[in-house]
Amino acid sequence: MPVLVHAAHRPLGRALARRLIAEGGQVRATASAAVSLLRAEGVHTAACDPDDEGVLEAALTQVHTLVVLLGGLGVADAASVRAEGLAAARAAEGAGIDRAVLVTMVGADADASDDLRRVHAEVADAFAALPTPSVELRTGLVDTPALRDLLVTAGLPDRLRDRLVAPVGPAELVELIVAIDGARGSAAEGHLVLAADGPCRVPLSALLRTSPQDGRPRARLTGRRVASAAAREALLARLEGPWSNDDPGIPDGWRLLGVAAAPSPTDRAPGSTVGRGGA
Repeated sequence: MPVLVHAAHRPLGRALARRLIAEGGQVRATASAAVSLLRAEGVHTAACDPDDEGVLEAALTQVHTLVVLLGGLGVADAASVRAEGLAAARAAEGAGIDRAVLVTMVGADADASDDLRRVHAEVADAFAALPTPSVELRTGLVDTPALRDLLVTAGLPDRLRDRLVAPVGPAELVELIVAIDGARGSAAEGHLVLAADGPCRVPLSALLRTSPQDGRPRARLTGRRVASAAAREALLARLEGPWSNDDPGIPDGWRLLGVAAAPSPTDRAPGSTVGRGGA
C-alpha cells in the first residue's frame, strides 16, 4: 500500500517523495505547486491547497501511511499551519489510513511561549486522538539555505546568537522518515513521540556564517526575508527555544531506527557540545 506525502511542493516534502520513489515504493502526494514536476518524477500527485480536507481525504483512499511535515520556523502565520494540520488529521480519520507520521519541532507544547510550538502541539494532539497509530518526530532546526537566509536577514540580538541549537540536515531527516515508513508494525493504536535533534549542539551564530568553506550551501542573502515587523517578532520568539529534546521519556529516533544523524560542519564551531543524537 502507498504512502502519501502531504504538501510535497515544499522542498523537504519533494525530497522525501523522491527518496521514497527511489526505494521502489508507491508514492502519492498533495501539492499546491510543482504538480507537473512531481508527476514527471513518478509521484501520483493531487493538486490542492494544504488545508483542502476533501481533496486530501480522497487522495488518501487505500493509503497506508500519511506523512505531514508541519510548517517550520519561517512560517509567517501559525494559524495557517494549524488549519493545515487539523485538516490533515480529519482527512486521515475519514479515509481510515493505517498510520500517520507527523514532523513537528522541538518543544511542541500547549503551554509553549511561542505560537508555532503551541500549534504543533495542538496538531500532534489531534493525530494522537485518531483511532490509528501515529509517530511524531520532534526535530531541531532543519539546516537549509533558506533557513540561513532567514536568520542572516532577521538581525538577531546577541542573546539569540549564543543560543544552542541542534541542527538537522534535511537529507538525514528524509532518511529517518524513510526508515519509519519501512518499519510498518502491527500496532493498531498509540502515538509514539521520537526525538530527532541533530547530533551536536552549536551556537545559533554558527548557522549565520556565509562562508562556502563550511561544507553546506551558503546563505545567499537573496532568498527568504522576514515578511514584516510582526513576523520578525514571531521568529525571535520561536528562536528562544527550547532547541533540544531533553525529556528522558522521549526515545531518540536516530538510535531507535538505526539511522545515522550525520554531524554538520557547524558542529566544529566553538562552544559546540554533543547532543543526544551524537556518537
